[in-house]
Amino acid sequence: MCGNNGALYKTTDGAAHWFPLSNPSNRDFQNIYFIDDQRGLLTTVPEGSEAGYWFIVYMTTDQGASWFQLRQFGNFISDFYNDGNEFFLSFEGWYGFETVGGISYSQVNVVNFNSLPFFEYFRNSRVFSVCKSNDKIWISASHGDDVGTDVNRLGYTSNSGSSWNIIYKDSGVVWKEDPSHNRFYKIRFLNDSIGYLASMLGLMKTVNGGNDWSFIDTTFTKNIRHHFFTTADTGWVFKQNNIFKTTDGGNNFDLQFSYNSNFTQPFFLNSLTGYILCANGRILKTITGGLTGIYNNTNISLPEIFSLSQNYPNPFNPSTLIHYSIPSDDRSQTSDVKLIVYNNLGKEIMTLVNEKQNAGSYAVDFNGEGLPSGVYFYRLEAGKLSETKRMILLK
Repeated sequence: MCGNNGALYKTTDGAAHWFPLSNPSNRDFQNIYFIDDQRGLLTTVPEGSEAGYWFIVYMTTDQGASWFQLRQFGNFISDFYNDGNEFFLSFEGWYGFETVGGISYSQVNVVNFNSLPFFEYFRNSRVFSVCKSNDKIWISASHGDDVGTDVNRLGYTSNSGSSWNIIYKDSGVVWKEDPSHNRFYKIRFLNDSIGYLASMLGLMKTVNGGNDWSFIDTTFTKNIRHHFFTTADTGWVFKQNNIFKTTDGGNNFDLQFSYNSNFTQPFFLNSLTGYILCANGRILKTITGGLTGIYNNTNISLPEIFSLSQNYPNPFNPSTLIHYSIPSDDRSQTSDVKLIVYNNLGKEIMTLVNEKQNAGSYAVDFNGEGLPSGVYFYRLEAGKLSETKRMILLK
């Protein structure tokens, strides 16, 4: 994982422990993409200049022990895709009078970036996502022209960009007007036939290799940009601070987990083990396919007991994570939930939760910035049930 001021860390035990790595610079880092188990790419946060935005790509060939500068790019990375033979970087571009995004790709065995030509099919579009299926390179893109019209396109090339097949496009919407059309984001295929496409209007799916796409959900998945499927049936979508899961190929979605920070970069190793980066700087992990949340499916087990876990870390400085579970009963799956922090004199310091919540498991982040060191207590109430635990803020 990487961060600001040259922060660069590595784990070899499933994120239980992290140790710092030697970094190539003290710049702010943004992304890490590994091509294989030895070679990886590290990118800096884009910096602005009179000529536009640019960032640096560093590379390692020894699992991150050392890094060297590989190349400098303009723009913002929107997606990374690796099929084992080639890998692709897509760039969003930056709106002015015209977008300036695109795609760079390289063979895996010898890293040497090339640009994928668009010609008149996409022009220099703002590319949101790129992937490959059946020797077709797919992109979802949006193009803004010099008269302020924004046009969205979804298509593929099967000859390295010499020609393009446009599957969907719209007539465009005038700049600064409310969009009256769809916008396509992350696209991925699970096999030769089945693929998923995140869009502004909802999650879309193809079952014939991308020739036709249809909406499978326009409620839970509206305005999503990210999804992650580990099989053709099992996948997750991420909408602000909520995680929704499907186990039937997107026919039904259930709220699985809520957290008090937006989710940004999900990654699953398989249908059980996954990681999610949070906007507040935390990484969440599951080894059970995700924590149980709101389900209408009676085959899914909800928490059977009311529980308040010990905060972690403890002692902490300045923030710590509090997990708790709300059980269901025969009368209702909704409870009035309060989670309040008190000082050692019993004075209320902060209300973390005060709302109705469905039966499920939750996590809340408590930030003690500005509070003095000392002993604090946090109390969970759900209906007639309550529990209190002790924690230590140590600065």
